[in-house]
Amino acid sequence: MTDASWATARTRIALALVLLYAAASTAHLLYQVRRWPGHAARDEISANDRRFARLRAELPAEGEVGYLGDPEVAGATPRDPNAAALLHFRRYLLAQYALAPVVVVESTAPDLLVGNFDSTPRPEPPDFRLVRDFGGGLLLYRRAAP
Repeated sequence: MTDASWATARTRIALALVLLYAAASTAHLLYQVRRWPGHAARDEISANDRRFARLRAELPAEGEVGYLGDPEVAGATPRDPNAAALLHFRRYLLAQYALAPVVVVESTAPDLLVGNFDSTPRPEPPDFRLVRDFGGGLLLYRRAAP
């Protein structure tokens, strides 16, 4: 084999490998696209967004609402994570995402308060009255008039 024919063969092999990679990538992408509707129905963010949809309709278009979650166990740090505290924080972040552009603050200062609990019933927070129970531990409270 001459140097020119070897260079041509290497070029053809390289081109074949690039085409094979492109075909495999396209097949993988088509597989992912075909699988997406089933995956979207199961992912935590989409499920949480659907869970908060009715509550979001009850909130003003903008502003700030308070947030109450299940009691967390104090003491979580990045080096020593506490499972209950991390779960509380994750649920709080998911609530912020689901209710945007309304700002969700972990406080009882705003007049509206979102309760995001497990299914265990909770007493009303002081100075608030229940507006609506959306089921599954999702509640909306309004500050009671003085």
